Amino acid sequence: MDPVVLRALGVLALVLVVALVGRWWQRRDGRTRSDADDPGLEDHELDALGLDLDGADAGAVLLGSPTCAPCVPVRRVLGQLTAERAGFRWVDVDASDHVDLADRHAVRRVPTVLVVAPSGRLLARASGVPSADDLRGVLDGDRQPTS
Repeated sequence: MDPVVLRALGVLALVLVVALVGRWWQRRDGRTRSDADDPGLEDHELDALGLDLDGADAGAVLLGSPTCAPCVPVRRVLGQLTAERAGFRWVDVDASDHVDLADRHAVRRVPTVLVVAPSGRLLARASGVPSADDLRGVLDGDRQPTS
């Protein structure tokens, strides 16, 4: 076969792989999911993060960074949920200040949102920008996060 044709087929295959990976990444971005193996947040972790869940229905931890552009819409969504629900609390923390926590919960990118019950049990997590409706569904128990 002609070397030019082989190169063209190689480039075509590479473009196809990149397109498929991009589509997969886009579909998973911001999707709430559960992680049965995640140990949840312990009391000392909640205290270190400044998240007081006494009397709350649920809470969330936004692990971000000062230069995280996608964190802005996540803050807006979490603020909207706080305005709608008196029993919802959240905290915004810099992931680099809490590396042990990020490692323990397998946080690989920012923003990552950990939605927790008052007991510290992890209800859901999302990497990227979750929709307000997805988070409402998790908080209401109507929508189970995907595994």
